[in-house]
Amino acid sequence: MLNTILDDLFDINRTITRLFDSTPAYRYSYWPEVNIYNNNDEYVVVAKLPGVKKEDVSIILKDNSLKISGEKKDEKKEKDNAYLNERYTGKFERNFLMNEKVDSNKIDAEMKNGLLMIKLPKSPEGKPKSIAIK
Repeated sequence: MLNTILDDLFDINRTITRLFDSTPAYRYSYWPEVNIYNNNDEYVVVAKLPGVKKEDVSIILKDNSLKISGEKKDEKKEKDNAYLNERYTGKFERNFLMNEKVDSNKIDAEMKNGLLMIKLPKSPEGKPKSIAIK
């Protein structure tokens, strides 16, 4: 019985949110979902982009800020027949600031099975150096 009440409350909350939220960009401002891994030599950025073609994605690095943008196009034009439509379509943009300097000449990006993987090698100038005391 408790699960049923909580489920109903969740559904009511979701319905009210949809009614008053007229800005779809706000709802999806954290889409696509991204993980960033940091190791000694590089950053690895992995973004979930199911249904997005690589031609519709743009990756730009400027001043150690990485911008991933693009568009997931709607496959089905007849939205009027949709009973429930929660999958995101439209333009997206995510920006990330890297803490260490990135070697922009060696960046590698690959898209496979709905995942975008970007490898950002760290620049040798930005790596910490140990200084011997004389």
